[in-house]
Amino acid sequence: MKTYFVCSDIHSFYKAWMKSLKEAGFNSKDDEHILIILGDIFDRGEEPWKVYKFIRSLPSERVVLVKGNHEMLLLALVGRKHKCDFDIHNGTYGTLIHLYKFPLEEKHKWIEANLDKGKDVGQLFKESMKIYNKVEAKLYNNKKINEIVEWILSPAWRNYYELGQYIFVHSFIPLLDANDDGVGLYLSYWRDLPDEFWFRAMWGCPYKAYQAGCFKEEEKKGKILVCGHWDTSDFYNNLLYPNEKEKWLDIRTDNPIFKSELFPGLIGLDACTALTNKVNVLVIKESELE
Repeated sequence: MKTYFVCSDIHSFYKAWMKSLKEAGFNSKDDEHILIILGDIFDRGEEPWKVYKFIRSLPSERVVLVKGNHEMLLLALVGRKHKCDFDIHNGTYGTLIHLYKFPLEEKHKWIEANLDKGKDVGQLFKESMKIYNKVEAKLYNNKKINEIVEWILSPAWRNYYELGQYIFVHSFIPLLDANDDGVGLYLSYWRDLPDEFWFRAMWGCPYKAYQAGCFKEEEKKGKILVCGHWDTSDFYNNLLYPNEKEKWLDIRTDNPIFKSELFPGLIGLDACTALTNKVNVLVIKESELE
């Protein structure tokens, strides 16, 4: 009997992810164990290559990959070939550094190695910038990042995955005229919408869209939305304890899987791994599928 292990927002924290998978009972050698990842596998952590290699080590039929906004950010940065402030803030530029080299560090190493070679400070700085620029250019074109980009662009990645009563997405299903919170109008044909609608859906706040009734039509059919993207402490604090601040969870330490009988059509997974050093893993047995 198949068992599905669902996780999201790994963000390059390989050790934390491995620990969580082990605790959940995942066995990489068991053909009946299927991994479902709801996007954002890179950025923020220091081990993107290990995360990538582990996923690729598994048979493709045992891995389901749903695109997240950080996959799109990585593709955009590599295509643009120069960083913006949000690339640094979101950790995307850091992913490129962890896959290759840190340009500033290589520049400093070069300066230290050439300090006693009789060059004046101006010339030393000028030549060191050539080292910096050369390394930074290679961030966008090297074996590792080229392999990862090709993989993200491959059919292995999808916008959503549906299994029994579960609809797996990164954040939410695409909606018409969604606002900054991701709240918009339900479209019965959301499954067939083009990628630009899905990209918009990757950024919204899933619990706000759910609370606004944007998943109501699917919930009437018995569907359950499983998502990542947004730390689950916010789900608890705003859905279950809006008027009980003494019960509020701390985003820095406590982001368990969100699952409540009061909100039967919503499951949240994002453990805010960068702060908690944990990855939530939802385990679904094949016998539980409707």
